[in-house]
Amino acid sequence: MFSEITDLVSAERSIHRALQRTGRTYYAQFPAPLELYLISRMQRPCHAVESGVSSGLSSAHILMGLERNARGRLHSIDLPQYQKAAKRARGELSWSVPRGKDSGWAIPSRLKARWDLRKGRSEDVLPRLINRLPSIDLYCHDSPWTPEHLAFEFETIRPKLRSGSIVVADNTGVNPEAARALARAFGTKVWHRGTSSLIGMYIP
Repeated sequence: MFSEITDLVSAERSIHRALQRTGRTYYAQFPAPLELYLISRMQRPCHAVESGVSSGLSSAHILMGLERNARGRLHSIDLPQYQKAAKRARGELSWSVPRGKDSGWAIPSRLKARWDLRKGRSEDVLPRLINRLPSIDLYCHDSPWTPEHLAFEFETIRPKLRSGSIVVADNTGVNPEAARALARAFGTKVWHRGTSSLIGMYIP
């Protein structure tokens, strides 16, 4: 347990330093990175799928769980938006990628052995990706926040979810019905984190 905490703290510091070097003193587009680590450790997924990467904060925490488990792979989809300079200027998107960097630029190098990054529109990449997977054990959504996009992703992943799968998604307030429809399909419940639009779902 102590060694696990030590490794986690070391990785957190590495990520924070990488973010600071690009002018971000605090940056967490996905608001529950430590929860993703715990889910990955407890669920022990073979195939985790993530939509939306940016710096790779959420990716890194899933990958830390997979590394500690010594099993599993994270398949990430990202359509990066690039900054004009190394540091983010006023008015540029908070999830934009610094010049000279790429999707997942804050992920410690050692964690990337279990990482499969696919760049492109989710509408193009996600269907092809999941056709190659036997199932999706963990799914994390934090990509373009439109009603249509959220509904598309939930409908697309639904056939690959199994008993024991977990879905985590942020900004579901743009289309609450999409989450409710997915939950109804499996006779389960949508769990909200407080009053936020971050939701979790366990497939029974």
